[in-house]
Amino acid sequence: MKRILVIDDDPPVARIVKAALDIVKVEHALDYCSDGGQGRAKAAQGGYDLICLDLSMPFMDGFEALGEMKRNPKSAQIPVVVITGAQEPEIHHRVMELGAAAVFTKPFEPVHLGHVLQHILAGGQV
Repeated sequence: MKRILVIDDDPPVARIVKAALDIVKVEHALDYCSDGGQGRAKAAQGGYDLICLDLSMPFMDGFEALGEMKRNPKSAQIPVVVITGAQEPEIHHRVMELGAAAVFTKPFEPVHLGHVLQHILAGGQV
């Protein structure tokens, strides 16, 4: 069973990630945090196979959370998929430079997200 952490201030995103994983039949346990600070702390505990991260959140945004997760030895190797409403290529480029495995721009097709998450969880790169 794969452990997934969703960090997003919009709870429906966690349901979409769950549905995407269900579509591609990935057995998973899903945890949810509503801000980057909480998510960063959970990620630092280790044990996650994948993190889905929003960029615009209160208290600690996704850029800062991603940077901190990638600097922490307990979370640095966990693949992070950024799910954002930001359309700007420079933002996508910045999160990839910070260490994201992939970027999805809202709205997106859950089946496409599911296939990419499945591929990443199997050790593939996007």
